[in-house]
Amino acid sequence: MPQVIHLVVHSMINSLSKNPPYLFQSRHGIWYARIVVPEAQQGILGKREIRKSLATRDRLEAVRKSWRVLSQLQSVAEAGSLESKESTHTLTPTKDSAPVTTSAVSTRKAKLPRLTQVVEEFCQEKLKQGSWSPHSEQVNRMTFKDMVSLLGDIRLDQFTLAKALEYKRYFSSKADLSVSTVNKRLTRVSALLHWAGLHYGTGNPMAGLSIKVSTKVKTSKARDALSEAKIKQLFRELPPTSELKFPYRAWLPRLAAYTGARLGELAQLYLDDFIVIDGYPCILIRATHSDQSIKTATSERVIPIHPKLIAMGFLQYAEKQRLSGQERLFPELRRQAIRGYSHQVSKWFCTFKAKLGWTKRDTLHGIRHAVATQLKHKEYSSDLVAGLLGHAHGSITFDRYGKEYKVENMLKLVKALDWGDA
Repeated sequence: MPQVIHLVVHSMINSLSKNPPYLFQSRHGIWYARIVVPEAQQGILGKREIRKSLATRDRLEAVRKSWRVLSQLQSVAEAGSLESKESTHTLTPTKDSAPVTTSAVSTRKAKLPRLTQVVEEFCQEKLKQGSWSPHSEQVNRMTFKDMVSLLGDIRLDQFTLAKALEYKRYFSSKADLSVSTVNKRLTRVSALLHWAGLHYGTGNPMAGLSIKVSTKVKTSKARDALSEAKIKQLFRELPPTSELKFPYRAWLPRLAAYTGARLGELAQLYLDDFIVIDGYPCILIRATHSDQSIKTATSERVIPIHPKLIAMGFLQYAEKQRLSGQERLFPELRRQAIRGYSHQVSKWFCTFKAKLGWTKRDTLHGIRHAVATQLKHKEYSSDLVAGLLGHAHGSITFDRYGKEYKVENMLKLVKALDWGDA
C-alpha cells in the first residue's frame, strides 16, 4: 500500500473532528472514499477524481474501510483504467452524472483514433503551420508508414511501452542503419505521440527511448567535413569557370567553399538575390520567390562575396546572365518537388566524385562542414560563424541588421576562408 495512503488514513484517525480530503459524506449520510486522478490519466478516465461508496454511515468504520478502498482507487487512477482486479463496483464521477462503468470506459477507449488518423491530422497541422518542407513531409510520412506497417493500425491507447520497445528494437537491430538514423526515426514517432497526447490525453511511451551517443562517437562526425587537401583536389578537377553548358558544375562547389552556404540555398539563387550593401556586393539567402525555400527562419542572412570569387569572374558571370534575360543564376537547373534545385547537382556530383576516388561519405555538403571547421580553428566568434552559416542566432533583415552581423564584420569572416591557390 502506498505510503501516502498510510499517512492520509493516520491523519484521519487522529483528526476525527475534521473531514479529511479523501473522505466525504453524501446528503444521505453515506461515506465515500475519493482520490485525485493524475493529470496524465485524466484524459483517458474522463474525470479529475474517482470515488467509491464505503457503504456505511459510521465515520470510524469508514476510516477503517478506506485503507483498502483508497489503495484500489489509487491503482485505478495511476493505471488510467477503471478496470481493476479488486474494484468490481461502480466508480462514481465527480460531477452529478450517471455512474461510469467499465463498459463505458471501454466505449471511450474505442472512440480513440487509430494511428493512421492521428498521422494524417498531425501531418496536416504541420503543413498548415509551414513547419515542413516537401522533403520533410516525405521523410516523416515514410517513417509513420513504416511504423503502422510494423505495429499495425492500432488505437492510441494500444500504443504501449511494449509497442514502443518493439519499434525501437526492430530498427536498432538493422546493421545498415546508423545510430543517428535510428534516433531520427524514434524522434519523429515521439513527436507524433507527444502531439497526440496533447489532443487526446494519451501518453507518450516513446519519450526518452533515443539511443544515447557517447562524446567520442559525436566527435567522429567531424569526418563529414572535407579536408583542405580534398577541396584543393576538387578545385583542380572541376570544370573551368568558363563552362557554358552546365555552369553550375563550375560555380556551385566554389561558391560553397567561399560562403559556407547550403547547396540548396545556392542552387535556387535568383539574380535579384544579389545586392550591394555598404558599398560591397553581397548574396541574400532568402525565400522571396515561390520556388525558393530556406531551412529555418535563422537561415535568412547576408553573405558578402569573397574577393577570390570576384577574381574568378563570378560577378561578370552573374551580369552576363542578367543581360541574357535570365532571372535565375543557374537556369539550367530544374526544380524537383521534393529536393528542389539541389537534386540535379547531387546526382551529377555522385558520378563526378568517383573520378576523384572519393568515398560515399565525401559529399558537397562536406564543404560546409569544412568552412565551419576552418573558422573554428581560426578562433572566430561562434555567434559570428553561426550568422554566416544560418544557424541559431535569429533572422537578419537587410535594411536593419544587428551590429555583429554588419557587412564589414561578415566580410572579415568570409575573407578568412582560405583554400590556398585552389
